[in-house]
Amino acid sequence: MIKYLKTTTVATMAILTMLNTGAVFAQSNNDSETKESAAIVTADKLNVRSGPSTSHDIVGSFSKNDGVDLLSIKNGWYKIEMEDGKIAWTNGQYITLAGEVTADKLNIRKGPDTSYDIVGTKLKEDTVKVLKAFENGWYEIELEDDETGFICGKYVDTKVENEHDYSDLYNTSIETTNTTTQNTNSTASQTTSTSTAQSSGLNVARTMTVSATAYAGDGITSTGAIPKVGRTIAVDPSVIPYGTRVYIPALGGVYVAEDCGGAIKGNKIDIFMASESACNSWGVRNIEIQILK
Repeated sequence: MIKYLKTTTVATMAILTMLNTGAVFAQSNNDSETKESAAIVTADKLNVRSGPSTSHDIVGSFSKNDGVDLLSIKNGWYKIEMEDGKIAWTNGQYITLAGEVTADKLNIRKGPDTSYDIVGTKLKEDTVKVLKAFENGWYEIELEDDETGFICGKYVDTKVENEHDYSDLYNTSIETTNTTTQNTNSTASQTTSTSTAQSSGLNVARTMTVSATAYAGDGITSTGAIPKVGRTIAVDPSVIPYGTRVYIPALGGVYVAEDCGGAIKGNKIDIFMASESACNSWGVRNIEIQILK
């Protein structure tokens, strides 16, 4: 009887071990599948906030390689669901996710805007690895040989809702066309911007091409003013005197030269923007500006 009980016990233990092992395998497989389909954290520590900006409170954090439950994307920020079911937001600069191209032909560019040169293309249903999401709705993607490129997020399906408003893209209807058509439309768009300045009654003294960067933050300008988004630019005052009104076709607005910086020399300007992410999205661009009388 004792021997029988021992045999039964051993058999029972073996079955339980098999069941437990199977459960472990099942859990492991599920975790693996979840991780493959999830958005993955790339920063050593990533804060999540109560809203989509750095001004909102930090409500938690993730570690590198953690998978997150991504709900939507908007203006470079990811809306996520925490383990306790609460909704939080985190910056799209530090999360990677998989995507699929939805356009017949999608241009890859050197930077996150149509003003940058085309370096390649993706075709419909091509898969891409999104490395970063920018405030202007563009994505940085992984290319071969450790290179990266930039594509318009409007034409990438990441299996979550993209809430960015792409109506400001002048080439929204032509992003999927060939290079020649796109360049032609780009030129036409710039021409339209230029004529808009003149038709608005702005008296243009001269036009010049500059290297334009962007900056953000609190402080006072070199002229003693509080910098303002949509107005303030930093210049080399020996090239563009303080107080000069400057029309920037790429942004469709009139700015005032009221700040300077150590690196702003010659034909360079620095445009004041609302956030660091906006500055990163802008990058460095060679643009045309119009000095107004």
